[in-house]
Amino acid sequence: MDRTLLDHVEALVGEGKAVFSADDAAVVTLVQETISSGRSASFFLSREQSRLLRDAHWTPERVKASRLEPVSDEEKAKIESELGLGDIGSFRFGAFDCKSGHTFGAYDFLEQGIREHGLDSVKAIFELKNSAFLRVNPHFVVYCPVCDQRMEGGITYEGDTYPGCSYPDPPVCQ
Repeated sequence: MDRTLLDHVEALVGEGKAVFSADDAAVVTLVQETISSGRSASFFLSREQSRLLRDAHWTPERVKASRLEPVSDEEKAKIESELGLGDIGSFRFGAFDCKSGHTFGAYDFLEQGIREHGLDSVKAIFELKNSAFLRVNPHFVVYCPVCDQRMEGGITYEGDTYPGCSYPDPPVCQ
């Protein structure tokens, strides 16, 4: 094992993070069990693990129930020109409305992510070459970009390098 890799692993573990290695089937099973448990976790998966999980998790029924839709070319252009994000690939997002009827879409989600984490961090997720980042049962607090009221429910999204966030059942947005 490369000493540099071991140093990185040791640093992560020293910060209270867990690092483990397993075959693809074991990793996918662990992620699925985490989704079902309702516990929140983040995973960096290989592209193959991400593909296997996507094939198992994002059934046509679940996609329909979660309202996942490909981000339109128009919204992608707005994301690129106004937020400074380049190619977001085949990113899909489950848009939802606030109580006043304003829509919270992919643009709003990415804009909030940039505000909270910075443009470089959000770009880095979409630029991953050998891995994909998955949030399981995350706890997001989002606000309507129009009327600033707190929006209830979960956010559902997924893409090539960002298999997104996953819940045991599609989140219900109010």
